[in-house]
Amino acid sequence: MAATALAPLAVQKFFDSDGNPMTGGQLFTYTAGTSAKVATWQESTGTTLNTNPIILDWRGEARIWLDPLLTYKFVLAPPTETDP
Repeated sequence: MAATALAPLAVQKFFDSDGNPMTGGQLFTYTAGTSAKVATWQESTGTTLNTNPIILDWRGEARIWLDPLLTYKFVLAPPTETDP
């Protein structure tokens, strides 16, 4: 994937219902309107894929770069959730 082909979401940060960083939370990425998982990348070069689900770090953060030609659906889940 070429660097100019990816759209940044930069660093995304997620919180639990108490306002704490969602450490270890899971962000599942799908093609919008489906249950088909779709790729995201860790950097603008499109070299390194994120896992799916993306596991949030100790600050509840993840680096997410998207294909601007796709429409995504994101599902945020706690660390204990299986594929929702």
